[in-house]
Amino acid sequence: ANPDQCRVLAAAVSDMVVHGRSGNLDSYLLADKVFHQTLLEASGNEMFRALNDVVAELLAGRTEHGLMPDSPKPAAIELHDEVAKAIRLRDADAAEQAMRAIIDEAATAVIDPESPGA
Repeated sequence: ANPDQCRVLAAAVSDMVVHGRSGNLDSYLLADKVFHQTLLEASGNEMFRALNDVVAELLAGRTEHGLMPDSPKPAAIELHDEVAKAIRLRDADAAEQAMRAIIDEAATAVIDPESPGA
């Protein structure tokens, strides 16, 4: 990721914190979409870039179908912050580990919305 993309990732996480705390899920969703779009673009991988619309729809669907908690879990936001920091530090292993945790959390929330981690 270039420095501008790193700044966008950090700003998106900051927005997620603010909107998550206030319970403004629409604004939280917008920040989450910006985060993931920037991440996919920064990958430099055309296949990942092609997933942008799919990821945006998955994020929107989770909110629109009531699969997001009223207040997003701080741990989920912290994982996004870990991804952003790892990318800024060029730590591919840490970025991958945190991103896998985000995907696992989201999958669990969709499969079992009553789970404690969702």
